[in-house]
Order: sequence, then C-alpha cells, then structure tokens
Amino acid sequence: MEYGALLSESIEYTREALVANWITSLIIILCYLPFALVRFVCDPKKILADGTIHWDLIPWPELIVLIIAGFLLLILLFGFTVRLYRGISPPVFDNWGSLYLDGIKLLIVNILWFIPFVLLSIALLVLLLPLVFLIGPDSLALWVGCMLAVLLVAFVPLVIAFFYSTLGSVRYARTGSIREGIRFSAINCMIRAIGWVTYILAMFILLVAAIFFGIVQSVLAQIPVAGWAIQLVLSPVILVFTARYISRVYDHGIPQEPAGDTVGEDRQQVDAAL
Repeated sequence: MEYGALLSESIEYTREALVANWITSLIIILCYLPFALVRFVCDPKKILADGTIHWDLIPWPELIVLIIAGFLLLILLFGFTVRLYRGISPPVFDNWGSLYLDGIKLLIVNILWFIPFVLLSIALLVLLLPLVFLIGPDSLALWVGCMLAVLLVAFVPLVIAFFYSTLGSVRYARTGSIREGIRFSAINCMIRAIGWVTYILAMFILLVAAIFFGIVQSVLAQIPVAGWAIQLVLSPVILVFTARYISRVYDHGIPQEPAGDTVGEDRQQVDAAL
C-alpha cells in the first residue's frame, strides 16, 4: 500500500468534490450547525466551575432541541458518507429519501459493531455509580475518573469495534446489505488481505491527519468572533477526506476475498462506483 499516494489521491478527491460543488459544502456545514451552536447556549466555564458540575446552569430545553436537530441532520451526513464510500464523483445531496435511508442503515451497522463495547461500558458504569453518588454526584473529578476507568477496561473492545466497523461501513455501502456490513468472517478476510500491520499503519496515518486537522481547527477557533465559523467551514474537508481515505484502504482488500463470499457482488459495486 502506497501511503503517500493514498493521501494525495484522497486530498485531490476532496478538492474536486468540494471546490466544484459549493452547494454540497454548504449543506454539510448546515448539517453540522446545530452542534456548533451548542457553545452559544452552554457556557462550560460556568457549568464546570470550581471542579463541580452545576447541573442547574445547563439550559436543558435549548440543549435538547439542538441535540435532536443535530442528530437528525447527522443521519443525512451518514447517508452522504455512504455515497463517498461508493466512490461516487462528484458526490451530491439528492434523492433525499434514499440518502436518509442509507444514513439510518449505516448508523445501524456501526451500532451493531459497538454493542459489545457499549454493554461492557454500561456494566462498568452501573458498578461505579453507587460510588459516585456516595462520594458526590457533582464532583467533576470523580466523573472524569469513572469515565477514564471505563475506557481503560473497555479499550480492547473499543479498538476491535473501530477496526471492524470501519471496513464494515464501506462493505455495507458497496453491497447495500446491513448483513454484509457486519459479517465478521468476510471483513476478517479483508483485513488479512490488506495485512494487519498495513491496515493498522494506514489507520494510524489517518489518526495523525485527524489530529493535525483538529489542531488547525482549534487554533482557528481562537480567532475572535469568526473563529467558530471558520472551524465550521472546514468540517466538509475533514468529512470527505476521511471517507475517501477509508474507502481506498478498503479497496486494497477486495481482490483477495475468498470465492463464494459475495466477492462478485462487491466487485460489481466497486466497478460501478469507480
């Protein structure tokens, strides 16, 4: 796998997808807008002042409205991501019913992959909650400690879910089948075809790129008044680049899939998309 070529091709695809289709970029920005507006209804400095969580200062009605709106629009972005995984060029927002349905199905695929991690995390939280309420439910340090303890114990299931759900999401997009998106044996064969070390390194490079983008966004967000808007404008770049990069990593595992495991259908989807 040529990592440099993988990055450069993903960057070029992102440039072509967004520069020539400003309406697509605008829709992506609008989909992220509810979550970006949360900072204007919640003041973290006041809510988390003095190492204590001030629950009474949280504007619950406004926050709930923004979260619901953000979640509904996020499903649209999931549907758009499915089109990116299929390699459609240029990717656009049309056939909204199909777009939303694809988004729901992609969400289901990811939920199914992360069920073991979620169940383990819930079990750990249930065990820790009595301690939290015994010592003090308003203690920020205690809540942070509990979250860290849960993540440390459930770290392995989380990493496994990430690696398999990533390729599973693309497999769903290419085949149109939720069942194929969660087929462990087929995705395991794809990872072996790519190579575990190669795959992990590819994901590590993506993580480094994501951290870089995150740092750039954080720096730009500090610009008075317009910082949050600049950060929001960059969100389409991150979405398209990440999806394209992952889809190209997936392509490296297709030729080595074993016979009889939907390889024909999957390859037809890839050929049609690319």
